[in-house]
Amino acid sequence: DLIAFAEEEGQRFPATFLGSSAVIGRFDPAWLEQADASGISMREAMAAAGLDPAAIAGCAVDASDALGFIEVHIEQGPVLEELGLALGVVTSINGSVRFTGEVIGVASHAGTTPMDRRRDAALAVAELALAVEQRAAKDRDSVGTVGVLEVPAGSINVVPGRCRFTLDLRAPEDGQRDRLVKDVLDALACICARRGLRYRLEESLRVAAAASDPVWQRRWEQAVESLGLPVHRMPSGAGHDAMKMHEAMPQAMLFVRGGNGGISHNPLEIITAHDAQRCVDALDACLRQLARDMVGACDDARG
Repeated sequence: DLIAFAEEEGQRFPATFLGSSAVIGRFDPAWLEQADASGISMREAMAAAGLDPAAIAGCAVDASDALGFIEVHIEQGPVLEELGLALGVVTSINGSVRFTGEVIGVASHAGTTPMDRRRDAALAVAELALAVEQRAAKDRDSVGTVGVLEVPAGSINVVPGRCRFTLDLRAPEDGQRDRLVKDVLDALACICARRGLRYRLEESLRVAAAASDPVWQRRWEQAVESLGLPVHRMPSGAGHDAMKMHEAMPQAMLFVRGGNGGISHNPLEIITAHDAQRCVDALDACLRQLARDMVGACDDARG
């Protein structure tokens, strides 16, 4: 079966992996009440698009009928390009936690409020962003990002009284990720206490690290080898629907090289037609290997 999933990223609404969650029967009905930046709920958006929220439950498949899930994806990073390789076999997908939050201080006059009397919410989030950078850098392969730093109704002559922000924290293993999260949240609490500020924080995503299934990973390796290409094994720092499917069945991924330094989430993101063909050829080889394995299993059963 070939499937294309809706809304992996969680851009319009806070929930992520909407399509893959529905397919494995783990779509949370509460997500339907989440609102976008314009106040439109997911339920309302679906209705406006001619979709029936009540039909989501019917999307679930019986995982016991599935041998596994495989996915091909652009790397979204620089490794393959730097190594001069077209394809990479994914060993695991990093676990991640996301938060949305807001720091609350006091909006005051930028000209008349002395520096030692200010309760600047934006400076607290800026300090937090630096703390995230420094803490994540201490680990191998941990990453942390403050992707949104927004002062609502900000003005050039007003000390920011509120600052909204996001946190995205990732690591190859859940324990490593959780230690990163604890240290970052402790830093946020200390920063706000020292500056006389309040904050609110809401966890919007927690996804466990997803190691590739050894059998399926080996099939990808055999597929790459069959094309006469070297096998390069690598973790995925980005999240993918495969990590949601991992909750219900074996999974493994193949990466294809990105150009322009592997840049992603940017208009410069690109792959070549030649690399895309290699990816298709590897997928074909992987499926043919599966067919041979299945025939062999049937012969063994008859024997």
